Amino acid sequence: MRNAKAPINVETEHITTGDVFADLGFSHALAGELTIKSDLHRSLLEHIRASKMTQAELARVLQIHQPDVSNLLRGKLNLFSITRLCQYADRLKLRVRIEVEGGLPAEKPLRSRVKRVQEGSARKKSTAEVPAASTVSTPGRKAVA
Repeated sequence: MRNAKAPINVETEHITTGDVFADLGFSHALAGELTIKSDLHRSLLEHIRASKMTQAELARVLQIHQPDVSNLLRGKLNLFSITRLCQYADRLKLRVRIEVEGGLPAEKPLRSRVKRVQEGSARKKSTAEVPAASTVSTPGRKAVA
């Protein structure tokens, strides 16, 4: 057991770029895809937690088996594609938008943001709405749900 009076070392041992996937050594393209997938997953979990559905209810709404619901809730994202996560968002009545931005320098990490879109909200001129089951694999993309 650690001595309660011993000082705790709080020195920073690793400085990150702000993009955890790039820091882990993933390629720029794969880091972007993983960021979009994790952002979609985070938005789905927020909505699911707010709705307080049971796993059985969620399985019925998402039209999947209960073990898949468990995998989704436990964050096993390697089992789900971006397309599948977009379909789940659609079935939960969330609208998914993917925004494509151009002109990002090669050294700048890809960013994505996923948000719940309110009905009647103002749209940006550069934003294209896509069906929930669609994905875009273009550098500089943003996923919005």
